[in-house]
Amino acid sequence: MKATNQLKFGQYAMIEQKRHGVDNEMYVHKVIGSLSSNNYVDVPVQSPATETIHKEMTNVVACVCCGVEERIILRYKSSNVSEHKSKH
Repeated sequence: MKATNQLKFGQYAMIEQKRHGVDNEMYVHKVIGSLSSNNYVDVPVQSPATETIHKEMTNVVACVCCGVEERIILRYKSSNVSEHKSKH
């Protein structure tokens, strides 16, 4: 999945979650910010989701996972997420 542009605060993103033994699932995340960083969660997301340090700086989005744990903010590489058009 490639993002066509940088997602902004209030938009929704779809992020692939790793499932063992079955097909991966797509979870809806709410974007709360965007920045440049080398610390982000690799996609597909393993459980527990863990940010790791990478060699290169890149565009990332800071998100909360809707309906799962909306108090934890994690960063994801922008090119690994896609925009989700939602009526939330």
